Amino acid sequence: MTINRRQFLAMGATLPLTGLQAAPLLAADQANNLLVLVYLKGGNDAYNTFVPIADARYYKLRPTLAIAREQTIQLNDQLGLNMAMQPLMSAWASRDLAIVQGIGQQEVTNQHFRDLEMQFTAASPAQYYTEGWVTRALLRNPPHDTTLDALAFGDLDIREADPMGPFRGDRLRAVQVQHPTDWFAASRLSAMPHLSTHPAAVSAINFLRPGGTVLKTTFPRDEFGQALQATVELAAAGLAPPVVHITINADDADQHHAFDTHWKQRDYHGAALARLANGLAAFREGMREISRWNDTLVATYDEFGRSAKENEDRGTHHGWASTHMVAGGRVIGGLYGNAPTAMDVYALDGPPPVIDYRELYTTIIERWWGGQTGGVFDRRFKPLDLVRS
Repeated sequence: MTINRRQFLAMGATLPLTGLQAAPLLAADQANNLLVLVYLKGGNDAYNTFVPIADARYYKLRPTLAIAREQTIQLNDQLGLNMAMQPLMSAWASRDLAIVQGIGQQEVTNQHFRDLEMQFTAASPAQYYTEGWVTRALLRNPPHDTTLDALAFGDLDIREADPMGPFRGDRLRAVQVQHPTDWFAASRLSAMPHLSTHPAAVSAINFLRPGGTVLKTTFPRDEFGQALQATVELAAAGLAPPVVHITINADDADQHHAFDTHWKQRDYHGAALARLANGLAAFREGMREISRWNDTLVATYDEFGRSAKENEDRGTHHGWASTHMVAGGRVIGGLYGNAPTAMDVYALDGPPPVIDYRELYTTIIERWWGGQTGGVFDRRFKPLDLVRS
């Protein structure tokens, strides 16, 4: 059961620090590897992020939203990057940014709550897990000598009883900081006003103190940028957990003003992409500054993509397959999979994925953490060849 700050303070230090009893520890040479999951809340429009500049149907289906070829950063004859993503071109040129095209779930309901729940738990459509996929992975492959197993910045799950997203379940030492700006205003995590934690993390949490590291890198002052700065500071102090989850949303916390682009998409989407790109570029610079970029893996995800067809409100409705980014010093940069085609179908629809999202999760567990996926998913998934050993 997740507890809030008041319950946390009442428990104090009465609960002993608990370890995870399970399968072998994560591989010793990969124990310091950090995963940063970036959730694009609401379902990002991949078509206007990674623009299919050679697809005539894209331009026909989006009379006001389509981005002209000359207004993109051309990656090749078929694909152009949204201009707002310019800050990530250094990572692309250095070949430590991978673009994973056509990734998603095999079935979607096009409803945020159920489709996001399947992402959090890595469930098949007929399955319902009580624990998140990261929880199951770390229970079976415990990390080495970490004070905390998982840290989340920003909102995650709508469930009040366990709002921990991929960290669902009460056996993981996981903490959620609702507002990243609180991190720098408090002397310790237990003093933060908007905090949720699993009981197993109560004793561990007081070992994590904000600040203490002076960085040359300048980070954006929005909550996404502040969460990334906090992650770099923790990594510099040797206190980062195996996984940090960061939700990026609009400044006003309305997801329709960021990635959930049902209306007036041109007013909001580009700004949301700019915040994403500026934050990740600063994070890369910060991790390079502290010499931790080579043992850091960043992966974006969402519940589903968007439809290729523009709607009557000059926005886009829910779709299916999406395109995401994986970055890090040991990432084998380039294009993977196949971009979702611009299909003229229903307003809420699109092409199915060519890469199952659990292939990426398998890559994280096996190739990044050096762990085992047995018991994490309902069947075996082949990892993607996008990470160097």
